Amino acid sequence: MAWSSSSSPRSSGSGRSRAWRRRSDGSRARSSAPRASSRTRGSSRRRLLRWSRPSARSFERTRACSRRSADAWTITSKRGVRPAAQTAYEAVCENLDRRRRVALGFERIEALLALLDRPHRSLRVAQVVGTNGKGTTATSLAAALEAAGWPSGAYLSPHVLSYTERVMIGGVPVSQREFASAMGKVMEVADASGVPATQFEILTAGALGIFRDRGLEFAVLEAGLGARHDATTAAPAEVVVLTNVGLDHAEYLGGTVEEVAIEKLASVRPGSTLVLGTDDERVVRLARRACERVGAGLVRVEDGCLEDPATAGLPPHLARNARLGMRAAEVLLGRPLLGEEQRRAAALWGRLPARFEEFEVDGVPVVVDGGHNPEGIAATLAAVRARYAGKPLVVVFGALREKDLVGMFGAVEGEAASVVLTRPGGSGGRAAEPEDLVREYAPKDESGGGAVVVRDPGGALEVAVEEAAGKGGAVLVTGSLYTAAGVLGVLRGGGDRD
Repeated sequence: MAWSSSSSPRSSGSGRSRAWRRRSDGSRARSSAPRASSRTRGSSRRRLLRWSRPSARSFERTRACSRRSADAWTITSKRGVRPAAQTAYEAVCENLDRRRRVALGFERIEALLALLDRPHRSLRVAQVVGTNGKGTTATSLAAALEAAGWPSGAYLSPHVLSYTERVMIGGVPVSQREFASAMGKVMEVADASGVPATQFEILTAGALGIFRDRGLEFAVLEAGLGARHDATTAAPAEVVVLTNVGLDHAEYLGGTVEEVAIEKLASVRPGSTLVLGTDDERVVRLARRACERVGAGLVRVEDGCLEDPATAGLPPHLARNARLGMRAAEVLLGRPLLGEEQRRAAALWGRLPARFEEFEVDGVPVVVDGGHNPEGIAATLAAVRARYAGKPLVVVFGALREKDLVGMFGAVEGEAASVVLTRPGGSGGRAAEPEDLVREYAPKDESGGGAVVVRDPGGALEVAVEEAAGKGGAVLVTGSLYTAAGVLGVLRGGGDRD
């Protein structure tokens, strides 16, 4: 496959003075730093949010890797980070950005792992594959193992605001210093040995190295693309979790559910166990065949088997992912997990950025979700309907050109009282231009009205909040993790995405 590079998304924001606060258990803090705006509807200042969960096992929600200057960094970790570490982290982020491309196959990752003394061989590995819900399932699986007394890490992709989100230990991203040290070493080894490793391969090898060096027992790996040729499959898994199968990345995985399922089931190996989280009979049939062919076990986790008071209060699709992860942990350990308190902790650790993340802006509920295919957006909309029943919904939508735009608009139409189209920040030539979306797809709200275009995600959020406030409604930001990153950069304090 031809080498190509793409810069990472950057969030942008704009707006006027507002009191932003996170809903549920987030702590609050405010900063009055203004942001510049390029949007077309209004211009003023917005007050920005910085917050972190109070738990010791929480995310530190901060700007992680500004590209302006070392002096512009804002770090709020408890121990602090010295300028030298910040500079090293910035350099590693930029180096990773330059290596971003899609190139499937095992030749490079296997060579890289061999050069690093095969860190995966010191770990017991679980792999999570599927179209939607992989991240929350993987995080809940790792958290459940941790709650049961087994030190565990989760390797996730993509990140939303910080590269460090990709490597989680104990429910918390690793530090910038540890991340920079590990990934810098991998890139040095790759370059010195002439291995043209991709960004994802470097991150995969680096995460496995961190887990080994920390002395962890388990590594939970979220597949990046499919499974057959994905770098995470180079580390043989005892348990493979298949969350569900939908149509995404058709150019690589195929254009039917059956084709996509076959690609994702290819990582099941002799002696492993497949934990199946979907009841789609097409997928179930193929899963049985795949397991029989290689001599693997099959555990079906159907909807009726997923009731668990530990996940009460979570949006339905996130609760299901958490329960699936906990069930996979039980399969991996060969015994039931601990009591409800530990299960509840595992479920809460599964909350990731831009996965049905809830805020309140001037009394208006705002949900930020990075759903980027019809199935993901439909699940989010169902959760919004259940949580905010009776409230008109204003949807901020920005997506990438290669996605199923017709299917995503089909999910939104009929649900949205108003639609605000925006441009995913920092996605380069992949972004679907909102003006083109209006011209080609003519998206409508539930009353048949046309969409409003506000190119800047921060400005689009402001317009949506004003619209929702006038209707007593709620706001949903969706369509892409790039769009979510742009809005979260405003809500959390204006940080750039790494």
